[in-house]
Amino acid sequence: MSSKILVVEDDIANQRVASLFLKRLGYETDIAENGSMAVQLAENNSYQLILMDCQMPIMDGFEATRKIRSSSNNNKDIPIIALTANVVCGINGECLDAGMNDILNKPVQLEKLKEVIDSWIV
Repeated sequence: MSSKILVVEDDIANQRVASLFLKRLGYETDIAENGSMAVQLAENNSYQLILMDCQMPIMDGFEATRKIRSSSNNNKDIPIIALTANVVCGINGECLDAGMNDILNKPVQLEKLKEVIDSWIV
């Protein structure tokens, strides 16, 4: 299986931080700038995990997750971890309802990222 993780994030600084952290943890990354690009990459590549920003232009993380979950490709059952800076009440339920497996709050910390990835990648 690939040691690749898909990072879905529209903010360039957050893309760089996630990529750097994942490289330190031994993973390769692909970057999608929006949910539409994430769906396309998930259809054509194999990943161990997807880190999915919730709020993005073009297609948000909730819709992208629902599309990935309803597809027939290899990634339909992959762990999808929500990336959110939104602490609004109910965001956790919205993430889970969309089909995400877990939630990681931004700004992402290396230790917390490792802990979440280790809990989902066996």
